[in-house]
Amino acid sequence: MTWLLLIGRAEGAPPRAGDLAPPFTLRDTHGKEVALESFRGRPVLLHFWATWCPLCREEMPILDEAARGAPERIVVLGINLGERQEKVAAYAEAAHLGFPMLLDGRGKVAARYRVIALPATIVVDDAGRIVRAIEMGALSREGLQEILESLAAGGPKASGP
Repeated sequence: MTWLLLIGRAEGAPPRAGDLAPPFTLRDTHGKEVALESFRGRPVLLHFWATWCPLCREEMPILDEAARGAPERIVVLGINLGERQEKVAAYAEAAHLGFPMLLDGRGKVAARYRVIALPATIVVDDAGRIVRAIEMGALSREGLQEILESLAAGGPKASGP
């Protein structure tokens, strides 16, 4: 099950596998600005989520395991849609999450990536190109392991719609 979400306003074609990932800078729950470009040279998993989304909450321990267990293999960025900093920070602290939680309060980044349902996951390679287009719905431990293994083997093949 996925949760439909219609926020922001996007123009143009959705980013596809092989495209450069649309750049963005968002604040994290501590108020620090975080830019996608700052992770160039390392693969990044963008995970769009919200605290009200049950599937999103189910995935968080799996994502945290990957972030803590393989920081040299992948950077995990949680991108929260539309919720207040205090709520997101409280959730992340209570769940003992160790990866950055970014705040997309007005959904502008989600709109650029054409996220229309939560949860949604996008994998960006070390050169800043999308290697897995939007995958809506829950990310399983096995699915995440497949992503990590393909990155370790030289990068996933471009996939998606």
